[in-house]
Amino acid sequence: MDSNSPVSKSLRAVCLLGVIVCFLYTPVAFGQDAVPNEILQRTILIKIGSEAGTAFSIDYQGKIYLITARHVVTGLPATGGTIQIRRADNWADYRTVKTLFPSSSDVDIAILETNEKTTSPFEIKPAEGKEGPTFGQAVWFLGYPFGLGTRLSNMQLPFIKRGTMSAVDATNPDAIVVYIDGFNNPGFSGGPIVFWDFGNHTYRILGVVKGYRSEAAQVLVNGVSTDTNILVNSGILVGYSIKHAVDAIEKDQRPVTNPH
Repeated sequence: MDSNSPVSKSLRAVCLLGVIVCFLYTPVAFGQDAVPNEILQRTILIKIGSEAGTAFSIDYQGKIYLITARHVVTGLPATGGTIQIRRADNWADYRTVKTLFPSSSDVDIAILETNEKTTSPFEIKPAEGKEGPTFGQAVWFLGYPFGLGTRLSNMQLPFIKRGTMSAVDATNPDAIVVYIDGFNNPGFSGGPIVFWDFGNHTYRILGVVKGYRSEAAQVLVNGVSTDTNILVNSGILVGYSIKHAVDAIEKDQRPVTNPH
């Protein structure tokens, strides 16, 4: 990995976090009660044009990919795109190799291939197979609401919010929706949803934040609650399974065979 790249600098922050380590680190025995440093450092604020959102990195066979929401990268070229990454008080240009999407256009996920590589696989990996939280289990989602985050020296860290695993819609296996009881805000789009896997005693990435389900605001008219045309946050976070991002990467990496 290029030690001078914006993504690398966002990931390299252990020594700077020493002053607040007691807030961000919890031993494995109590892992389900906190969010580890690694996923914080892997979650960054990005901007494409005037659209800002959250992205996070995963590794696949040594290569680093940035995951975000599809609607955040609207207008980004299929190859050789340029995004901006926030570092402290500045936006830094960052070139991507190409943009990948899941097979279903319903999935609000985009995958940005980078030129960066890592020799040490990330500890917090996407959930595989039947791995996942139980209904009612606590989960966390990370992001930069309204472009805000924790600023420490030359580093920026995301907000952390806690929610409850509420429901899954898997009627379309190519577009699995996860619903979290949690109040998110504009800017969380593209951020990771993380859970503690009690079976493997480690953290896993469950999905990618799309946004929230809206509902009509109500007012009292002559003592009767009446819907308005104003939409407000219902408190239901909507995301898509991280599986779709991994599937898109694997599909792109498969060798092309010539039919005979």
